[in-house]
Amino acid sequence: MRLTPQSIRRVDDGLVIEGSQGPVLLRRQMDGIEPKYQGDQLVNGSAAAYSKALLEQAIEFTDQFPFPWKIEADGTQRITDHARFYEQSFNPDLKGIETLKHWIYRASLR
Repeated sequence: MRLTPQSIRRVDDGLVIEGSQGPVLLRRQMDGIEPKYQGDQLVNGSAAAYSKALLEQAIEFTDQFPFPWKIEADGTQRITDHARFYEQSFNPDLKGIETLKHWIYRASLR
């Protein structure tokens, strides 16, 4: 499955990635990001493997997404393209992927 920004959305408990075998809930933890399968198509090891694979795919997609800003080494966000930043600031479809980008930085996953 190919992810899009709309595949990753914010919810009260964290983020949800909509995948081909069902949704996966992501929660930010002290030591990383925890994926938890929310669908009913997979069980046990299959659900865990799918959740982990979908999280890795979302991280890769987020790393490659052309954000108009970047996170500096000290954690500050620096705008690199003001026009695109303004356009994207009001796009609710990007809130999930933006949140994941910040989580990745904070969790030191990348």
